[in-house]
Amino acid sequence: MSRPKFIEKPWGHEEVLYETSDFVVLRMFIKKGEETSLHKHLNRDEYFIIVRGIGSLFLGKRRTPIKKGKMIHIRKGQEHLWMADEDLEIIEVTTPPLNDLVRIEDKYGRIKGVETNE
Repeated sequence: MSRPKFIEKPWGHEEVLYETSDFVVLRMFIKKGEETSLHKHLNRDEYFIIVRGIGSLFLGKRRTPIKKGKMIHIRKGQEHLWMADEDLEIIEVTTPPLNDLVRIEDKYGRIKGVETNE
């Protein structure tokens, strides 16, 4: 098996652990005190398992506390943002392509409103 693809992010990093034409498995690491952009995906649902840590998931304006063992389904088109109170490790299973992210807000100054996988 090849090494995971490592993707550096301002909030931590992602690793693509397994990828086929039907699904992708990623591991997300969000550093304590950091958050992802508020974003949505145009073409894919995402399924998550919290492996380690404590934080929050914002689905639109609704905040949901998250911790180890929680399982979450985010439907395509749902705006969401992850926030880490402790270092978070999250396993994600989704369908390709991974380049359908539309960024709405971002505290790191990354470009908003474009489709990207950055």
